[in-house]
Amino acid sequence: MDNLAHRIKSLDISLGIGETSRVTGATATQIRYWEKKGLIEALRHESGGNKRYTLKNIAIISMIKMMMDDGYTLAKAGEIITQRYKNADALHTIMKTRLEKIDYDAESTEYKFGQIENDPDFDITVRVTGDTVKIYKVEHQADDQQE
Repeated sequence: MDNLAHRIKSLDISLGIGETSRVTGATATQIRYWEKKGLIEALRHESGGNKRYTLKNIAIISMIKMMMDDGYTLAKAGEIITQRYKNADALHTIMKTRLEKIDYDAESTEYKFGQIENDPDFDITVRVTGDTVKIYKVEHQADDQQE
């Protein structure tokens, strides 16, 4: 199950501008303009190849389109999306650098983040049950005792 996330991340999924336009509802002209403004960054698989848009690009384009349809200016939509992605990137960094182990049972998932920097005798554990999140400070266990 843990390999699924890794597999999905390793897939090279991208769309050309026509398909991206069709999927998101944004016109090709809008997409090019938003790219020019720095809100999205297309990629090219080879020199001189067509621009491709990743799943992240498609999500951003969809959000911009929805916000603009709701009356936001492009500047405000870009500001909101930039902040959301900063938050998401920070959470990704936390998960990538601190998450040591995930345990599952029928009712909940427990995330073990390892030792507290300023209190190394204790670890941080987060238990998620449905919509309830509880954070625990638990006695540190050496690596060989955790398995």
